[in-house]
Amino acid sequence: MLTIIKLPFFIAIILCLEVVIYFWSAWTATLKASNFLFIEPRYIFDKCARISGRVSSILNLIILLMVVCFGLKQIYLEKTKLDTFLILITLFTVNHLAHFFYLRQNFKQRSKVLKISENKHGFITSVSVMLFPAILLFYENLTMLLYSYIILHLFNVSYIIIDIFNNKVKQGKKAYHNKFGIIVTSVACMYVVYRIFLDFS
Repeated sequence: MLTIIKLPFFIAIILCLEVVIYFWSAWTATLKASNFLFIEPRYIFDKCARISGRVSSILNLIILLMVVCFGLKQIYLEKTKLDTFLILITLFTVNHLAHFFYLRQNFKQRSKVLKISENKHGFITSVSVMLFPAILLFYENLTMLLYSYIILHLFNVSYIIIDIFNNKVKQGKKAYHNKFGIIVTSVACMYVVYRIFLDFS
């Protein structure tokens, strides 16, 4: 049974996964150019960022599905469900920090500057992602304000994920996994709206 006490264990798993992602990406840069998995060394952190981003999208989908299955009101009524919800939220934040590190290293490696002014929405979302677990841990009771904040945060993060997937879909490229990500995240968000209706009906 998941409890908040096991949080360090799950954080360790996510961090180990990010290390594996790095070594996997670095390994693909050592392959022959004819190999399907081959990437140029300068794209190692780019690949790390893409894979860690997919991990974030999976974690976000699991969080959305939990809200769909139980509803926020029910989650906050049962300690086990709430602990699981908080663990998932925290893991998403930890993974996002790793993702941001890879992005920063990718820009640095390619002599580019990551400018906040060019992506204010992404910056604000990143700050919100980092503060989100602390806010949920501090406010134990589900007020209407907290309920609204959680839903808006999840929708905003989902929008960012869908937008990233959408930018990867270009004419002439199949990009099935990106299209699949757009569809499942969009459907999950629609079901969250339905769950909100059930929570207040």
